[in-house]
Amino acid sequence: MVFNISSYITNATTFPFIASLARPFMKYTVNNFIVPALFILVYFYELWQFQRHSEFETSGTILLQYAGFIMGMSVIIAVTLIYFFRTNLDIVRMYGVKAADTDVSVPLAEHVGKITSLRQLFKFKRKLPWRVDTYLSTPFKVKLVRHTGHYSRQMFDSVIRQNHVNAALVEIFVFVMFILLGLFREYKMFQIPAGASIFLLFSMFIMLTSAFRFWVKEWAATAFIVLFILLNHFSQFDFAGRQNKIYGLQYPEIKKSYKPFGTNLFPDQLRVSADSLSEVASLEQWKKKFSNSNVKPKLILINVSGGGLRAAMWTFKVLQFTDSITSGEMSEHARLITGASGGMIGAAYYRELARQEKLGMIPTLYDNRYIENISSDLLNPVAVSLVINDLFFNMQKFSLDGQRYNKDRGYAFEKYLNESTGDVLDKTISDYLEEEKNAVIPMMIFTPAIVNDGKRVFISPLPVSYLLAEQHKQDFNYTKLSDCIEYSYYFKDFDAGRSRFTSVLRMNATFPYILPAVTLPTEPPVQVMDAGMRDNFGLKTTFRYLFELHKWIEKNTSGVIIFQVRDTRKERIREIRSRGTILENLVSPIGNFYGNLLTIQEYETDEEAEYLKLFVDAPLDLISIELPSYEEEISMSWHLTTSEKNFIRLAVHLPVNKKSFERMQELLKNK
Repeated sequence: MVFNISSYITNATTFPFIASLARPFMKYTVNNFIVPALFILVYFYELWQFQRHSEFETSGTILLQYAGFIMGMSVIIAVTLIYFFRTNLDIVRMYGVKAADTDVSVPLAEHVGKITSLRQLFKFKRKLPWRVDTYLSTPFKVKLVRHTGHYSRQMFDSVIRQNHVNAALVEIFVFVMFILLGLFREYKMFQIPAGASIFLLFSMFIMLTSAFRFWVKEWAATAFIVLFILLNHFSQFDFAGRQNKIYGLQYPEIKKSYKPFGTNLFPDQLRVSADSLSEVASLEQWKKKFSNSNVKPKLILINVSGGGLRAAMWTFKVLQFTDSITSGEMSEHARLITGASGGMIGAAYYRELARQEKLGMIPTLYDNRYIENISSDLLNPVAVSLVINDLFFNMQKFSLDGQRYNKDRGYAFEKYLNESTGDVLDKTISDYLEEEKNAVIPMMIFTPAIVNDGKRVFISPLPVSYLLAEQHKQDFNYTKLSDCIEYSYYFKDFDAGRSRFTSVLRMNATFPYILPAVTLPTEPPVQVMDAGMRDNFGLKTTFRYLFELHKWIEKNTSGVIIFQVRDTRKERIREIRSRGTILENLVSPIGNFYGNLLTIQEYETDEEAEYLKLFVDAPLDLISIELPSYEEEISMSWHLTTSEKNFIRLAVHLPVNKKSFERMQELLKNK
């Protein structure tokens, strides 16, 4: 109906004979059925394919969904048409004359049936761009266009103008309802699917542009350009308060001065030494867990990859499965977990459940409901918030620790992540400080990247300045750029420890456009996004950790296991085309670079691994668990289909990873 109303506003004047008909908008809608009908047919076909093959729904369930769709659509069409029946005036109601389609004495239009050659057709088109001989009077009745010369132009214009005003009022009403929908989006019944949100967004754009064109007419293009320039200019100022923030972190009036290329950005040596000794003390606590063994323990460093909800579910499933086949030894031997995006969300959920099991808060972390929790849909609430609030009027706010925040899609993501996981992650980062320090649980290091200059932000409740230190010989004249900042130290005066843990998880998984980039309290303000921008697999952080602590590791362990959980194959096959179209050749330099970004990171970490072998004199084992290829690539979003979930559950049992799991069991046996 949005399509029909907007089209009527834009095109009705192109068909002046419509104004001579009874109920012109209904006639226009009936004759404008092709695009909506094709859409519905294609949608029904795709819905059947998707529900049968991806969601494994029965035919009866799909038919019930069809019925619900048709009923809802019918209600909307009926309500809209009733409104126009009651408010729209046709030529009969406005002037008391007979409509052309009801007066059989009115002759047919002069052009009907008179075109006998292409030459005449083209000659005629210069006078009347849209030739119409027939139209549908009802869905099942065809009529010929009749002569309208006995009606004045003023009659036509009056009817169309009055109809247009009513149509514009409907669009304004729908827009208001659209805003109200955003106010109640936290209630389940108002949460529409992500696909519906996208169609709703396009419907809004169609409505707004047509209404805009109706009110300003010939000046529409100019007015739109001027409006865009004004919005673009004023969007750089913070009076609208649209910046996304880390919940719990203080954002005072006086911000932290940020100098990306200062001369003294590396931590001082005293702090580095103190933090390094602090981690050694934690490693000593970790070592005490194996005091009853006569053999030095293996140190496990877990690396997880990004990749949306598929990475979160896959990481959790792999860690849960590995922990079960090693009788809990993996979680005991693990000291560090690092990585990117969804993988860190799955790892954080696993770590919290392992912690609760150890403390007797839950009977077991191997319950199947936990895998259901971590794979719960997060896309719908994010998409609804994006379409309804973030792109238009974000009026809702909430308070936390005396600060006010927008209820944007970042808020929606955290809210529903907490709901789906039973609020077990609803903590501050400092809540994990003592347990990480005493090696009760593995430490987690998050490394989101600053968009403005590419630096990584090391986030951990424990001090980690030793990972940021400048390492070179004094007689080696080489200037190194600082590529990291330490979050807890850098923002220590802004209550960094009170930052919400879910905000850190979100910041570490902020894929562009899907989630809002987080703004830090700096001057100038900088924004942070997905850790995958610099290191999608966590290996850079792991290598630094090994390099800085290799002396203690060599002396106190029997070796290191780098346990890598990947949601993609390392050897990804990309099609290489020898020739392309002009457009492909135009975009290929940028497209190929970003398409190969993860492969480039693989090259860099492979090179760093070779150098690491020269410094660490301890056995190093890298065990990689990869999510195998699926029939179709599992989308990197915050939604998984039933078939994708089933595949991820079963993937740990596939032969491709069997040797890796067996190797892990062998290394941890009697260790």
